Amino acid sequence: MPLIKSVLELQILAAFQNLTNSQTDMSSAQQSLAKDLATAIDAYIKSATVIVPPGQAVAGSVTSTPAPPAIIS
Repeated sequence: MPLIKSVLELQILAAFQNLTNSQTDMSSAQQSLAKDLATAIDAYIKSATVIVPPGQAVAGSVTSTPAPPAIIS
């Protein structure tokens, strides 16, 4: 699946809205914001699809033979 920037934007906005609506002290609110942002960014990055040309062996994140650049959408 391609990366969809608007989904990330909505998750970041929700994180800031949670901060604004928070009734806790500033330190706890900031920790919650950091956690929400990290979760949103992690989910966004993991939603990417990496396409490797057919026939190329892949070990982890390194191809075993020289190959054209992978297409990341």
